[in-house]
Amino acid sequence: MARFTSSTGCPLRAARAPGNGSAASLLLAGALAVAGGAQAQPSLPVAQSTAQATGTDYRGGTCDSGLRVGTISIAAECSVTSPGSSGGGGASAGSGSVRITSNADAFNISTSSRSANGWSSASFVDWIAIQGPAGKTGVLTGTIVFSGGVSASVNGATESATNAGASYSFSASLFGQNVALSGNALEATSGISTLANPSGGTFTVTANLSFGSNGWAVGAITMGAMTQSDASARPYQATSASPLIDASAHAAASFGHTLYWGGIDSLTVDGAALTGYALTSASGIDYRFSTAPVPEPGTLALLLAGLAAIARQAGRRRT
Repeated sequence: MARFTSSTGCPLRAARAPGNGSAASLLLAGALAVAGGAQAQPSLPVAQSTAQATGTDYRGGTCDSGLRVGTISIAAECSVTSPGSSGGGGASAGSGSVRITSNADAFNISTSSRSANGWSSASFVDWIAIQGPAGKTGVLTGTIVFSGGVSASVNGATESATNAGASYSFSASLFGQNVALSGNALEATSGISTLANPSGGTFTVTANLSFGSNGWAVGAITMGAMTQSDASARPYQATSASPLIDASAHAAASFGHTLYWGGIDSLTVDGAALTGYALTSASGIDYRFSTAPVPEPGTLALLLAGLAAIARQAGRRRT
């Protein structure tokens, strides 16, 4: 993966590529464009981030962070708890990344059923301008990283139909080129057990650029993700004289590092590498580098809870 470093924060000029005249010309063209036109950076739309989280419990209690909107970064958290059930989520967006978690827990108290739900959503849109040879077209390749996991576990009598499920979806785009993925986990005492795309991965995104007469290519980078967790626990008693079989359900979607930009791998024009180019963004983020985030304390707590659940579920499947 290409990386560019400078103690001053300015783009570095490229070294000459030996034995490749056309590549050297493009490298020089990129350097000259940076030197001669950096002061003519185009104006960009404002970056925007959104985050929201909700939760419900069996009593009908709810929590809702409301839709939070920010120009650079924003965060939202929400949790609701009552005897035998809890649900909620956490979400944040900004600095080229979005993070989401949700969880739901339920267990019966005496003969009463319990249920809970957690939900979260976050999105980020930023605008980028990259400078290159005026009037040329280029190919930009970068990576997008999505990581975490979903889990669901239940205990109880088969007849109780106790169930738990968690799901996620994410999407991202770079200069109009889109990537997306979704996944889920579902467990039920009635015998249902499914797991599809439980975690994310690293995605390569390739987008076409058109450098205008001023030498700048302008486009957007977007990221969005959503999770949902549901749990419902029902005790079972065959007859009034039969013992009561307890039930519990847990579901979690834990993506504390969720979706972030992994950095630019390459930029080519006419098949040759273009380096030393200028890049600017509405948010001030340098997308030539990874924007991998560090979890905030509240989101980290939800993440750790979810990871513990995933570990417990993996342990059950091994035994």
